[in-house]
Amino acid sequence: MLEQNEARIYLAEKRGLTFGKTFKRFHTFNDELYFDESRKPFGDLKVLNEEILGAGERLTLTLKETTTLILLPLVGGFLFTFNSNEKEYIVASQSFMISGEAGDTYEIANPYADETISFLQIQLKEAKSETEKFDIKELNLDEQNQLISLNSKENNFFIGQYEGREEGFYQLKNPKNGLFVLIIEGAFEVQNRLLETKDALALWNFTDDAKVEFEALSNGAMILLAEIHI
Repeated sequence: MLEQNEARIYLAEKRGLTFGKTFKRFHTFNDELYFDESRKPFGDLKVLNEEILGAGERLTLTLKETTTLILLPLVGGFLFTFNSNEKEYIVASQSFMISGEAGDTYEIANPYADETISFLQIQLKEAKSETEKFDIKELNLDEQNQLISLNSKENNFFIGQYEGREEGFYQLKNPKNGLFVLIIEGAFEVQNRLLETKDALALWNFTDDAKVEFEALSNGAMILLAEIHI
């Protein structure tokens, strides 16, 4: 029997959009100049953006509070610079995490002369900064039909690539937390709810034995799950 809990769906087509000559930013939650009453952040998950950056261009951003920053390349790679000092090149099939304080700056640069890149930018509110060094993890998505950790510490992030009609589940470590689901590619049914590319789902108010079930509805479908303190 499926877990009965509260839920909110964030449709991809209703995401906020900000853009300039060199970039586009799709906002799952309220951020910057975008606001919608139904798009409030989910617990400690404050930012979830799909970023598209033009060839040879760069973004310079500043943290507003103590934050764990997670970056996940979708197309291409990028050069990441933290506080104009530490630098690291991140490519597709890797995840990247670092914690910073309010006022810390970071730059994301597209190294390609002729290609646009895209990536997910995720920000989690933290009580204090814990990850002083870059935390980079190789993601072997050839290991299909299973969830792979993105190596986030207090909040648990997982990614998986599934073939059509393959099923999976996630067992919450703490039923007082919420679960956030993003469909990176393809289509899934999650707790009897149909989600397609870039749609998202927030679930909360679980019972003690909290388990979320899902099924891929297309080949090569990719899902991101995050257990979030709410």
